[in-house]
Amino acid sequence: MSFKLSIDTEADAFSIKVDNVVAEDRDLVATRLTEVADLFRAIIASDAAAKNLTDDELTRLQPGLAALEMKYKLLIYQATQQAIAAKAVAEGRETIAEHGFLELDDV
Repeated sequence: MSFKLSIDTEADAFSIKVDNVVAEDRDLVATRLTEVADLFRAIIASDAAAKNLTDDELTRLQPGLAALEMKYKLLIYQATQQAIAAKAVAEGRETIAEHGFLELDDV
């Protein structure tokens, strides 16, 4: 599956465009984008809520908000690494046992 993902910015809008998607992959790509969209919405909502805090509230809550942001960025990184690992297993370059699932290894 090889496609191009681009993000276009305008004054009051952003567009995400996926090019070069073959017909048999369209549903899967749409499903994955929908999954990521839920995460994106939650992050943007968090940013908006923080933006609406008063200076005093922000000063009080900033350490906790920074900790939560660091935590979800780490989780995003971990999810990315798991997807890379899944690709390696699917391509036969690695086994599932190498990723901690000895009982699922068929090699």
